[in-house]
Amino acid sequence: MTGNGYVLKVGGTVFPNALIAKGGYSNTPNRRQDKNSYTDARGETHRNILPVKRTTSKIKTMPLTYGQKLIVQAFFPNRDHVTAIRWNDEDNSYETGECYIPDVEYVVDHIDSDGNFHYQPVEIEFIAYGE
Repeated sequence: MTGNGYVLKVGGTVFPNALIAKGGYSNTPNRRQDKNSYTDARGETHRNILPVKRTTSKIKTMPLTYGQKLIVQAFFPNRDHVTAIRWNDEDNSYETGECYIPDVEYVVDHIDSDGNFHYQPVEIEFIAYGE
């Protein structure tokens, strides 16, 4: 078993797998952060890796109806502070952390004959503040 059947949970609610596109979850786990690292005149790199690492995760949805878009948006009512449980592929476990979500672009694919909006897939990125 690799997980509990989900890649993202926010506020105790699992993000619906049915809305995730095939290949629609990716993560860059435990990103190292440098401070004042440099390459010297001989070409040797000197790194000062900070102890705090951060994971970045992305979810790409299927094409969405307006109602499905509202379900997706309910997972991040405040994009500046989201407490998320996400699958971390480097640790092969779930991690809980505070994240923020940068701007999300919504593209209306078409409006049907009843006036309903239909959206192209949406990509949502979760960036940890530090873990």
